[in-house]
Amino acid sequence: MTILRTILWFVFAIVAMLGAVWLAERPGSVTAEFRGWRLDTSVGVLMISVLVLILVSVGGWLLYRWIVGAPGAMLEGWGESRRRRGYRELTQGLAAVAAGDGVEAQKHARKAEQLLSEPALTLLLSAQAAQLNGDRDGARRAFTAMLDDEQMAFLGLRGLIGQSLRDGDQAQALAHAERAFRLRPQTPWVVHSLFDMQAQVGQWRAAQETLETGIRRKVVTADKGRTLKALLEVERSREAEREGRPSDALALARDAFALAPERIAVTRRLAELQLTAGDPKKAMKTIERGWALAPHPDLASLYLDASGETEALKRVGVVRRLAGLNPSDIESHLALAQASLDAGLWGEARRHLDSAAGSNPSTRVCRLMAEVEEREQTGPDKVRAWLSRAADAPADRAWRCNACGAHHEGWRPVCESCGAFGTLQWRAPGTYGQILPPDDTAVNKTTMQLSPSLPPP
Repeated sequence: MTILRTILWFVFAIVAMLGAVWLAERPGSVTAEFRGWRLDTSVGVLMISVLVLILVSVGGWLLYRWIVGAPGAMLEGWGESRRRRGYRELTQGLAAVAAGDGVEAQKHARKAEQLLSEPALTLLLSAQAAQLNGDRDGARRAFTAMLDDEQMAFLGLRGLIGQSLRDGDQAQALAHAERAFRLRPQTPWVVHSLFDMQAQVGQWRAAQETLETGIRRKVVTADKGRTLKALLEVERSREAEREGRPSDALALARDAFALAPERIAVTRRLAELQLTAGDPKKAMKTIERGWALAPHPDLASLYLDASGETEALKRVGVVRRLAGLNPSDIESHLALAQASLDAGLWGEARRHLDSAAGSNPSTRVCRLMAEVEEREQTGPDKVRAWLSRAADAPADRAWRCNACGAHHEGWRPVCESCGAFGTLQWRAPGTYGQILPPDDTAVNKTTMQLSPSLPPP
């Protein structure tokens, strides 16, 4: 491009020189008369005069435009300088937020508000600075002001959800989450947070609608959605039973079992309702299918109830039939050991406990061994030895939350520690079976602090 421009100027210079030579060789003359005035000159002088006149006119026009436009240019330059200073304060404020200096961030936020006419950006910085300083009211005001800006409303809602949860105002947090869901139903943390909050307050139908939206938009995987839907139907079944609708309760429990027979809570719920309805054979078939996938002591106890057997030796046979569906699982050995112990079969109980113990017996195994030694009357020293060993033995399987690790005495739909739905799993500490990965983006499981860049038994 530079070479082409040079060539063009070179050609223009040659043409001008040739024109000047041509005029010099043909001077000619020009005579002009006007109201008694007479002008005699050559053609060359006339052309130069016209050229000078044109240049003077252009210069005058440019001078006029500069004089007229000077005030506006000065104001624009001053405004540009003001914006530059405002953005500099904004950048320094965000840097202070990243460094955790709330006081410095607040100072830069105030200056940025004075210099910039872009409240969306300055509100974001003000909210972060207020959070760092522990100014909850200031943060809430900033987040609320964001709701007036279409582009910032979603961020404002996220901040308000976090503020409401920290204040313990679950109803307000739920209202904000519902509004955020209407704005962006495809955002993962919105779907998971709203779902968990609806489950926490027992809005099972609303939670199911949220879940189905998440599945349609591929925010929730099909397998995770299947399990969560089954657990929701378990809770809807309980609700129907409380409302005096036993047939609906049983139908919902069947639907849940069809979706997730590997979930202990689902198996237990259906078996309990079938037993209540006077159909113990169906209850036993349900438990058998569930035991093959996920054994649990409560299922063994329920199976014995459904069998109707009261004689201790016959109950061993009932448990043996159930345990045979999953013979390698520790729960099968423990169930047989307990039934044998109740029947006075000390050797059989000891054999199954040895199988369950492995190289490092758990607390429950140690206590059962102590009970065997006590009933068999082998001596108090052996009993004390097993009880002493139980104190230092590895923890047994228990209901533990996969999201936060909290321990629960019994299964419940919502973790009491972190508020996540469907995350309780029957497992030993630090082990995971067939579980769903915990969602780390849910609002009620994380500290909600805004960033500038911006749940199965």
